[in-house]
Amino acid sequence: MMVPMVETSFIDKLAQLRATSCQDLPTPELAVLTRTTARLRRCGILNKCLQSGETAPDFSLVNADGENARLYDLLDRGPVVLNFFRGFWCAFCSTELEAYAKIQQELDRLGCHYLAISPQKPAAEQEQAKNWRIIFDKDNEIAEQFGIVYSLEEDEIKLFTSWGLRIDQVNETGKWELPLAATFIVTRERTIGYEFIDVDFRARCCPDALIEEIKPFCSNQP
Repeated sequence: MMVPMVETSFIDKLAQLRATSCQDLPTPELAVLTRTTARLRRCGILNKCLQSGETAPDFSLVNADGENARLYDLLDRGPVVLNFFRGFWCAFCSTELEAYAKIQQELDRLGCHYLAISPQKPAAEQEQAKNWRIIFDKDNEIAEQFGIVYSLEEDEIKLFTSWGLRIDQVNETGKWELPLAATFIVTRERTIGYEFIDVDFRARCCPDALIEEIKPFCSNQP
């Protein structure tokens, strides 16, 4: 079975989004985003994130219907992809989710579970949420266990507020916190088999590349 090729179009879409943001955003706003990336790189958050070979924490999953499961229960059936994203308001996140939806059939064939995790609660009517594709991470509790949560600083808060985007209200926590863009493969042995983490929210793990990374951990590979 051929793996659906989405990587080229995915990269193109990310490049288009980058170009659009550079063209549409005033220079002072771009400067805030650039400083944020530099700040996160300096603070060493990447060194605190879970890395390959480390044990993944178990946690409870709650879908839009309020149904519960646990990560380790899913691992009994096969490896799990954990894709942390900032929220449905983020164009880069939406593009990423659309790209991963295109490889869902291949992930299913390989016996791999895919979970998109966000601090923003999905709408109950979302079909993806109902079949465990999208998980609500209340108060970034899951992301915290993977070491990928950061707090926005004053200039970032002012910028987001000027856009009409109150993260503290969107996430219903009263906190200005977001997860880094991060993708993990958790093996059946409960360890991190692969991680993609970046302080630049515009950088994302390409779905086709992920397929190749996960094959060694799957019993259903060709």
